[in-house]
Amino acid sequence: MRRPLALASLALTAAAWTTVLAPSSASATELPGCPETKLCVWTEPSFEGKVAMLRPGGGCVNAEDPIRSAANTWAGGGPGIPVVLAVYSGKDCTGDMLVNLSRGASALALPDDGQSTFSAW
Repeated sequence: MRRPLALASLALTAAAWTTVLAPSSASATELPGCPETKLCVWTEPSFEGKVAMLRPGGGCVNAEDPIRSAANTWAGGGPGIPVVLAVYSGKDCTGDMLVNLSRGASALALPDDGQSTFSAW
């Protein structure tokens, strides 16, 4: 029980780094296969390749394929706290945090292949 809380705290704390780690911002119309109010990851840089949509607030999820770009187009809803999406280099949300995306942020390319994601309200 302590691990999910620690990961959520880490994801929320790192939200301040979003502009440093994810300088790009793209609208949903620029993101193929990722409608508004979704958390999306792609198998290739520049939002190309296979896309997967993640559930906001879904906790830690291992990726089926390596993650090479990501976006958070979440526009609202939930319990009133913004949704954050973090991508990790290891399975089970271990290793390096490659990017932490707050609402409206996206990462055109990650510094390494992502193997898992963590989403928190």
